[in-house]
Amino acid sequence: MKLFLSIIFIILPKLSLFAQQDTIYLKKKISETRKIVTDRTPQAVYFQFGGSGPILSVNYDTRFRKKVNGAGFTAGLGFFGGSGDAIVSVPVSVNYLFGRKSDFAEIAGGATFIAGSTSNIFSENSNSSTFFYHLNAGYRHQSATKGFFFRGGVSPLFLGSGEFVTWFYLGAGYNF
Repeated sequence: MKLFLSIIFIILPKLSLFAQQDTIYLKKKISETRKIVTDRTPQAVYFQFGGSGPILSVNYDTRFRKKVNGAGFTAGLGFFGGSGDAIVSVPVSVNYLFGRKSDFAEIAGGATFIAGSTSNIFSENSNSSTFFYHLNAGYRHQSATKGFFFRGGVSPLFLGSGEFVTWFYLGAGYNF
């Protein structure tokens, strides 16, 4: 029994030393490649003017992995209304971030469901809904830690019948 305990007390500290060495090596390797790996998937909630919204929308964004850059997903809810008109939109897109630290180039593509109702002075109501598709290309500021979130860029909207409209977007919110 004494021999068994002696072997454990001799070997166990050595294993612990190797584990510390590997951890330091991994941290050094990550800092050399400048990849930011977080303990959770980065997420953000933000308001956006223009873009896939298409007027004003509240959006949620998350990454697919525990990295700030790479592939992610965005979904939102937009509304615009006034003097008898109302438009509700639901934009959904897949995006990819290129860059390091907290400044990224962003590309994205997706679809937006839009429903609207109008009424005029003659009390005639009209309701309609449709889908349109969008691409996004722009800049995004999103830190690996909690804080300010910003994005802006150009978003061509592809309407039915092959038409498209060039649209711009600005968004700001909170990253967590």
